[in-house]
Amino acid sequence: MRASEAGPERMSLSRLLAVAGHVVALRRQRFMGSHGLTPHGLAVLAYLEQGHVPTQRELARRCGVAPSTLNHTVDHLARSGWIERCRDDSDRRLVRLALTESGHRHLRQVQEAADRRIEPLLDHLAPADEAAVRRFLLDTVAQLQEDDADPDDPRS
Repeated sequence: MRASEAGPERMSLSRLLAVAGHVVALRRQRFMGSHGLTPHGLAVLAYLEQGHVPTQRELARRCGVAPSTLNHTVDHLARSGWIERCRDDSDRRLVRLALTESGHRHLRQVQEAADRRIEPLLDHLAPADEAAVRRFLLDTVAQLQEDDADPDDPRS
């Protein structure tokens, strides 16, 4: 049996992590869609909830997509009344994005629904295992972000 045909038990850790991430992402995408959101839409709302008032270009960079791609998401969120576009007071050429009160409520509702629907799927983890998995994922994300930030790193 070739390695590419091996079951999950024989996959490299990085491949297994990618597969697990993909499965979780698909589940979350279906769930978010039932609430009128895409993964990028949820990311935009969550980022804006933190109190930042970014330009659309800054937000696209943080979400890892082209500004033109994010434009469709921002249009949908604005039409839904969850965000608003505001001209920057100091530079009228810039348009900043802000979460509306309706957006705050919708984000809270979606997050609470996700806690009820998605988080229980991980209830099979023992508390000690959950802590270890959380540490591993946080360390992995931090390492990957650090690597992405290093322009001299040939892995980037």
